[in-house]
Amino acid sequence: MTRETAPGADGSARGRPDPGPLPETFLPGGASYEVKTDKKMALFDELYEMYTPHVYRFALALARDAGEGEDLFQDTWLRAFKACSAGLGPRPEEARAWLFAIAANAHKDRLRRLRVRRLFLMERAKSMAEETADADRSDIRLCLRQALTRLPARERRIFVLKDIEGLKHEEIARILDIPEASVRTLLHRAVKRLRRELAAFRPAKEPRPAFEEGRS
Repeated sequence: MTRETAPGADGSARGRPDPGPLPETFLPGGASYEVKTDKKMALFDELYEMYTPHVYRFALALARDAGEGEDLFQDTWLRAFKACSAGLGPRPEEARAWLFAIAANAHKDRLRRLRVRRLFLMERAKSMAEETADADRSDIRLCLRQALTRLPARERRIFVLKDIEGLKHEEIARILDIPEASVRTLLHRAVKRLRRELAAFRPAKEPRPAFEEGRS
């Protein structure tokens, strides 16, 4: 299958992906409904035009790097295309959450299929050590991006959905198919981890000159 070019930095589309084989977990439970045949492709076109930037941003946030994020982005839209082609598209009010659920499932499938969750974290830790030597490590966005990659996969998904995409706890619970209490617990853990990670990037306060110590 020919690999589709990913969107630009602004998330704009550069063409639609070609459909491929559909994994078993392409749909979140209970989040779709039957669509009439003459509306299938129109629904997919509308979803693609409206939510490409959202899906691209979410995929990049979940992935280890831009290349993997682009692959996850493509996988998400291939699954969405298959779902719409089968007449199982989302309700209009659930479209964004439906696409995020597909992306989250695709991400979980990728980790499970490769069986590299541990290796993934080790590789990211090594990458962190290299990236912190970069001259731009003081930039808060870079620091946050690095800290996000250190989070366990479930915590990272929840943090991105809540603090970056602005979803409510109950929406996240429905997307990830976990109890709302678990969402709150995992989000709390993620925030604590990020605070600890980002603390290391805070520049040390410069000591006051000796001649100023006596000033009020």
